[in-house]
Order: sequence, then C-alpha cells, then structure tokens
Amino acid sequence: MSPDGSKTTWKPAAREAGIRVRMYRVGFGDFFLVTFLDRNGKPLHVIVDCGVFRGKDQTGDLHSIEAAVSDMAQTTEGHVALVVITHRHADHIAGFARCEDAFRKLSVDAIWMPVWESEYEPVALKYQMELTRTALALEQHFAALGADATEADAVARAYMENAIGEVPTGASAVAGKGTNAKALELLKHGFADTKPQYYKSGDKPELPQALVDAGLECEILGPPPVTALELMKLMNLQKNVGQYLAAVGQASGSTDDLKPFGSEWEIDPALEPEKSEREFYTPESFREWNEERKSWGDITGEEATRARLKMEANLQQLQPAAALTAAKQLNTFLNNQSLVVLFKFKGKKLLFVGDAQAGNWEHWLFDTDVPDKKAGGELSTDARQILTSLDFYKVGHHGSGNATPKVAAETMGKQQKFISMCSTQADVYGNEDPDNPAKGTEVPRLPLLEKLASESALVRSDQISITVNEKEIEAKVAAPLPAPPPGSRLEKGTLWVDCYL
Repeated sequence: MSPDGSKTTWKPAAREAGIRVRMYRVGFGDFFLVTFLDRNGKPLHVIVDCGVFRGKDQTGDLHSIEAAVSDMAQTTEGHVALVVITHRHADHIAGFARCEDAFRKLSVDAIWMPVWESEYEPVALKYQMELTRTALALEQHFAALGADATEADAVARAYMENAIGEVPTGASAVAGKGTNAKALELLKHGFADTKPQYYKSGDKPELPQALVDAGLECEILGPPPVTALELMKLMNLQKNVGQYLAAVGQASGSTDDLKPFGSEWEIDPALEPEKSEREFYTPESFREWNEERKSWGDITGEEATRARLKMEANLQQLQPAAALTAAKQLNTFLNNQSLVVLFKFKGKKLLFVGDAQAGNWEHWLFDTDVPDKKAGGELSTDARQILTSLDFYKVGHHGSGNATPKVAAETMGKQQKFISMCSTQADVYGNEDPDNPAKGTEVPRLPLLEKLASESALVRSDQISITVNEKEIEAKVAAPLPAPPPGSRLEKGTLWVDCYL
C-alpha cells in the first residue's frame, strides 16, 4: 500500500477477474491507470493517457494532476508495463510534460501511439507538420486580437490551445514550443530502451511478455489507416483548414498569414500617391457595397471610400467565424486520430476510445473506408459482438455528443450491464440550455449520459470530491456511486474512483 492509502495490489472478490481501472479526477482530461493481476497475483500496470486542459472558461484544470501522477508512481512502484497514448490533445498528454521528472523515473516496457504520430510514415509526418503550422498561425492570430477577441474567438482559441498545448510567453512563433510538443518528445525519445509502436485499425499489437503471460489480449479498432479516404482528404491542412484564413504557411511571427486575402491581392495607395483611388481598382470593385448600386463611373470619391470601408468591415466580422471553423476542424482531425483499444482479460472486455469521432467510429462500426452520411446502416458482426459484450467503456471525448455514436450507445448493454467511466468537468465547454435542449453544445452532453446511465453503471469524475495538498476540491456534480453489475465494484479514493472487474 502506498503512503496515501492507495492499494498496490488486492485480492479479487467473487466473480472478479483481477482488473482495476482507476480514473483520476484531474478536471477536463483523461488519466487512467489500468491494473491486471497476473496468475501469481502480481499487478501489471497500463497507463491510458495523462492530460488535462483548462478549456474555454479556464476552469478545466483542478491542479490535481501532479498529485495524481505521484499516486500513480507510488501505486506502480515505478514500473509500468504499457503506456497508451490515444492522441496528441493536451487533455490527453499534458501531464507528461507537466510531470516530466516523475515520468522519466518510471521504467516503461512499451508505448503505443496512433499511426498518425509515426516518425516513419511519410503521410503522417507531412500531416503533423502542416497541423503544427496551422495551429501556430492560429495562435498568432488570437494573440494579436487582445481585447478585441469575441466569444467565437475564445472558443476557437481553446480548441487551438488544446491542439498544441500551452505556449511559453513570447514563443508563439517558434514551432514546437507548446507543451504538447514537450510531452511528445518525452514519449517518443525520453525512454532510452523503449520506443513507441504506432498502430492503426487491424494491426496486431505487440504486448509486453508479462502481459501476454498474464493472459491479456488486445485489439486495435482505430484509427483508420492513412490510406482511408476520410482521413486522406485531411492531409493538406492549408487547403482544408487554412483556407478559411488565407494561405497558412510557415509561422513567421506575423499575423499577415491570417488576413482574408493573400498579399498579392493587397494594394497600398500610399506607395503610389500620384494615382487616384479609381486607378487602383476595376470599375465594378465596390459596386455591391454602394448603397445605391451605382456604376463605378458614377460614384464620387466619398461614396467609393464608404463602400470600401463597408466591405472591409464585413470581412473583419467574418474573421471570428472563420477562425472558429478552422479551429473546430483542426480539433476534429486530431480526435479522429484516436487510438481505439479493446482489452480482453479472463473473459472481461474493456473499450478505450480516446476522443474518437465520426470517421474513426464509422471505420470499425461499419467496416468501411468510405464515409457515408446516411442515417442508417448495419453494424458489422464484429462491432455488434464487441458492443453487446462490454464490461467497461471509457466514455469518448469527456461525454461529448459527437464522440459516442447513437448506434453505439443504443447497442451497448443490450445483452449485459457494464460500467462506464466519463472523465469530465461540467461547464468547461458549454452548459445545458434549458430553452434549447436540442442545441447539443455542452460537454458532457446530458442526454447521452442519461442514455449510458440507463444501460450501465455510469461514473462521472466530477461527481466525486477529492483532496489535493490537504485541500478538498468539491464535486461540481455530486452524486453517489451507482450500483455496479454483479462481479464488479466501485470504490472512491482520495483522488480517484476505482472500478474492479
């Protein structure tokens, strides 16, 4: 037992297989420690993500992740069999950067990451380079707004900061300075004898021998391969994201890259004072912005200036919406890269889906590489078998309505009850709107959680109070733990909830 009372091992109760899933309460982020007892009762530990993010309203970080990492290190006694990184968002990897010293002291047998993080796959490398350029250009754009930032800008900036992590002051123009880059550097190069393995749907993962000997099996369900159409189209971020803010090239420290048009379309009359305004533009340049729709030849100089200023004002008003669109797409691209892992141990099945969204789910639910916008469709035989026989589900994307497909939520639990865990923090990304319940912008999405609660024993991390440095952090959504299915149990700790299977 560790100094704070956390059990390093335990004796399984009747019908339990010897599995413990520990969900740490860190705020808006995922940090899970999964422990399997081998045939001799020795614990073998697996970390699934370690991150937290402040969110749009800056309340997502409870400042408990350092204490949680310390508990993990004590519970594992410094040795972890496997670290699984689902994807590179800050709410899944920031802890590796913030607690770098603690992680460097760990002995780690294997690290798994999605294929999109591969340093040997040309398509993935090109994608990540363009993603970084786009995120950094967005960061410069938002930094330049200052007090002029709108609500849409605030939301967009939160998406962008989650993509690259916190950026040190004055470093926004330097590629790789976000905390996510620091975390990825540690994970890819910080464990001398352990290099990451990069996986995609259908790959047979290489488990450490101790986990194999204990009887653990794994399936990789996502992400789709880099050749899948729905992901291949995302390769050129300059086209599919950057186009909303003009051409996004190498981050240069200037916000010029994010103006509505490229420099080739700009004219500075001050450089050629001998020319009149009419000589700079075609006859119909501002006709649609002139209230009386006069032809260019009939517009006075004052009317032309008013028309031009009106056009410029409208373009400026479009910028927040364009930035939000770009940031949302960047966010979705990263979520769809999530490594989706199904653990199987002594007849129990545990599904961890990261933040997988539509393209990722569609690939393995319907066994397709081609996106299909139809509302219906038959689940693949394998997908149906997995969903109807789950013992544990890690709720996707903190309970977001776009990260657990309706068909999945409706299929889970049809044959047996299970335990679901949602690591989330209420009100960080929108609230339930009582006047418009169909709006669906809040995270977690309450109708989704209500559905999961009807089919499973659902535990939200923000339902439990925790103690950090002898200070209690109360739960935003207080509730007792639900009654678990037979052959399982739930227990609260000082920083976590444990699920025993």
